[in-house]
This record gives sequence, C-alpha cells and structure tokens, in this order.
Amino acid sequence: MKCEICGKEAKLRRALVEGVEMMVCYECSKYGIILPDKKPVTKPKRKIVPYSRDVFEEMNKELVPDWGKKIKMAREAKGMTREELGAKIGEKTTTIAKIENEELRPTDETVKKIEKVLEIKLFQEIGGVHLKKKSIKPLTIGDLIKNDRKSY
Repeated sequence: MKCEICGKEAKLRRALVEGVEMMVCYECSKYGIILPDKKPVTKPKRKIVPYSRDVFEEMNKELVPDWGKKIKMAREAKGMTREELGAKIGEKTTTIAKIENEELRPTDETVKKIEKVLEIKLFQEIGGVHLKKKSIKPLTIGDLIKNDRKSY
C-alpha cells in the first residue's frame, strides 16, 4: 500500500496528522501521532441448535366447541354484564362481545382468566395425533398420460 503523505510503497501504520487519521509510512509518521492498531471486532458466533423436539408435543389442550356460547351463558348465569366481565379480566367490552360471538379467539391467558372468573372449563385435553406414513409410488409421465386418457 502507498503512504498517504509521500506516496512511497511501504508497510503503513495509522497516524493522526493535523487532526486527520491517515495511513502513513514510518518516516511520515513523525508528522503526527501514531495510533494503536485497530483489532478487528469479531462478533461472537451464534451457536446453531437444531430443534430436538416437536413443538406440538406441548400443545395438548384446545378450546371446547361453542366456547363463545359457553362463556355467554356462564356470564349471564352469574348475572354479569359484558362490561363487568371485561373489567374483572382486564379486557374491553368490545373484546368480550367478539369473544362471545366467536369472532375473536382469546389468548390462552385470557381464557384462564375467564375460566377463573366464571368458574367454567374452556380447555379440553386432546390426545396425540399420529400420522400414518403411506409409501406412495412416485408418478411417472406415463402415469400422468394414463390418467389424462381416463378423463376423456
């Protein structure tokens, strides 16, 4: 590399000359203050961990069918208005209305609050789903032609 002051091809070092950081040779470094070499900043390498478990294993509960109607009936049985229920669980009245009409699925935390206030069960246990793997023979061009002729 070439010195930024004299242009001589040499090993360069960083120097502050007249308030400007420059790459200069040993001889020209006397015109400024030699700066310490910058160490390259290396970011710590992120360890990539492959997924070792099925994320759906922990999903063993789902909302009961007609959960909106069940919430509405329990709320009315307790003699509560939508405003009162919303105030007790920390939700807006419009949100309660949408939940009861099943236009909005409540979060799991909200469901737990509703269960506690109305003393009902909204989650039901579900069993594990096991998918059977079928060995499917791959289609060939000949299979596609045969299937196409059958449709005429």
